[in-house]
Amino acid sequence: MMNYSRNKGEWSEVYTLLKVIADKQFFAGDADLNKIESLIFPIIKVLRDESNGTFEFSYNDDLVVVKNNDEEIRISVNEFQKQAHFLLTKLREKTGATFSVPEIETFINSFNSN
Repeated sequence: MMNYSRNKGEWSEVYTLLKVIADKQFFAGDADLNKIESLIFPIIKVLRDESNGTFEFSYNDDLVVVKNNDEEIRISVNEFQKQAHFLLTKLREKTGATFSVPEIETFINSFNSN
């Protein structure tokens, strides 16, 4: 496993991916970025293009189905929620220019993403 050091913005992108997948929905916002509670968009599928292929994240009940080429892995939505929360905690703690979060690296490497 490679240990990546990323800046806060790069880790925020990883957090956003984990959080969006975990939440399974988006709330709309107004012009002032206030959440509109009554306007919800369900997420059916997330596509992510990476250097090692296009990853497709979809749902089967409480499982996230991760597909890359011919490989398919199933991970609980609960695990994405746990990892998103953990990463958010680390983002709030860290103050350096770049830092690593080996636990998150292990998780995203479990489905061959980077």
